Amino acid sequence: MRFLLDSPHQTNCTRGLYFVFLSAMVFSLAVPIAQADTLKILTLGDSITQAESNRASYRYSLWKKLVDSGIDFDLVGSMNKQFDKYNPGPAPQPAYRGLNFDLDHEGHFAWRIGEIINGRSHDNGSGKGKLADWLESYEVDIALIHLGTNDAFQRLPHNVTTTNLNTIIKLLRESNPEVVIMLAQLIPAAQSPGDDEAVKALNKIIPQIAASMNTDKSPVIVVDHFTGFDLSSDTYDNVHPTASGEEKMGQAWFDAINDYLKATRQ
Repeated sequence: MRFLLDSPHQTNCTRGLYFVFLSAMVFSLAVPIAQADTLKILTLGDSITQAESNRASYRYSLWKKLVDSGIDFDLVGSMNKQFDKYNPGPAPQPAYRGLNFDLDHEGHFAWRIGEIINGRSHDNGSGKGKLADWLESYEVDIALIHLGTNDAFQRLPHNVTTTNLNTIIKLLRESNPEVVIMLAQLIPAAQSPGDDEAVKALNKIIPQIAASMNTDKSPVIVVDHFTGFDLSSDTYDNVHPTASGEEKMGQAWFDAINDYLKATRQ
């Protein structure tokens, strides 16, 4: 397997990327992903991850960057469809470099974090089941988690959100004790008055969650999707990304993966 870690398409990202480690030496102790294996990447989230059926999704942007990098990877998840209730239509996801887009993901439209843990029994187009069961069907080396927007919209207490994100991390570690967790500070969102401040408040506690759950064996890395993301131009409804927003998210995730792999391969 090849890891060509400096993508020709990589740009300087203005968003901060926070590595929750005490020092560079501590970071270097993180157990590297076995180079003999294909890198299994899980995108875990809500509608921002699943995307409506007529949108490319940030997953497509990320996928193209991973293809360009030469990384041997596989996107995993129980889902392979996007949400078609509101804006049905074909997604602009053409083949790239002779490859078809890897549709697998774990994005669930309108789900709260607790629902990812406890599950839903009915599929309205956003999937059904729960994380513990989904993880029985695939392996995860790196989990990209963008969860909490719906919790913020519904003003769930931060202690509930913290407990639920901790549980998500624990479930991923039960599946793979050496999983790398990349935890998002959420993109801006304002579905109703006060939502923007609720998202900002939640983003403030994300580094605390990461620091408390970080281990050398299974690092937790905070990825800032908020900074540099423009609500008016990077979303089409004050919640979901436009093409420019998808590109920013794809770049932020790629930079995080690339930086982690470079640091652990040196």
